Amino acid sequence: MLYHLLLQTLKTQQSAGASPGQPHLLLYDLYDNNEKEAEKIVNDLSQAATGGSLYVIVDEAGLDFHTVCDKLRTQVPDLHLWAASCFHRYAPAGWQVEYLTRPLRSPPAVVREVKKDAWITEYRLVQPYSERGVPDHTDGPPVTRLYHQHHGHSDDGPDDCVTCGRDVASFLHSLRVGVTENVTTLATTVTSTNGGTTPPCLQWRDVLVLHWDDISDDSGVMKGLKEAGIPVRVMKDDDIEDVATARSDVVWVAREDRVCGLERKVVVCLKDQVLTRLYSTSRCSSQLLIVYYRQGKGYLTSSHGV
Repeated sequence: MLYHLLLQTLKTQQSAGASPGQPHLLLYDLYDNNEKEAEKIVNDLSQAATGGSLYVIVDEAGLDFHTVCDKLRTQVPDLHLWAASCFHRYAPAGWQVEYLTRPLRSPPAVVREVKKDAWITEYRLVQPYSERGVPDHTDGPPVTRLYHQHHGHSDDGPDDCVTCGRDVASFLHSLRVGVTENVTTLATTVTSTNGGTTPPCLQWRDVLVLHWDDISDDSGVMKGLKEAGIPVRVMKDDDIEDVATARSDVVWVAREDRVCGLERKVVVCLKDQVLTRLYSTSRCSSQLLIVYYRQGKGYLTSSHGV
């Protein structure tokens, strides 16, 4: 997402007659102590810096990224590097660190859910939220909760439950997502000067359905969503750019850990887990829906509200 924002800025500067540089998007995987990938990062960036300065912006810097920082600094004297991570113990020794803890993305109703994540409350690897610092004009739409494993649901999790798919679809329809002739619950349709109407702020592209396990196109929840007329697609590797830029007006279904840097107005979290709230609920900038699932005897009713 940052890469595409930089491209837009460059186009604006070029139209004004400036001659800016060119950003390059590089994707790496440093999980599980991947030393070969770390060496590749250092080699690629060192070669890019030959004869000049190097400016690097890193998102989702993980546990092993400090090794890359230390090696890169020895090979590129004129290095300008900024790295971001939600985990606060990954910075190299001696590097300047700033903690950005003000909850500016999500309304208070959503922030209260994110605060329950075990990475914050138990493991202390993520800094707790500080005060927002600006007025909260609203608490935000109440968090909606649905429950899997009551009458009519499958024996498996909500990701393979047609009834859960239908329940989620019913909720999305209640928000009037994609309906242009009416006022939605989260945004108002604007009348343009020529007498027509612009699309509502709340569209299908404003919705993310997040889960921890992989979901296939023929899974139960996908069938339930499609039966109800929801334009829904499962995110694949080739869809990353489309999802990041919200180019297609569809509801994307994605793994929680693959959309860490994105946000949507409406987020649906399948199979709530304390250890994944940080990845899923924190993506929500307005309306949050959580589908609860516990092994064994299920819930008998579904309820709405906080």
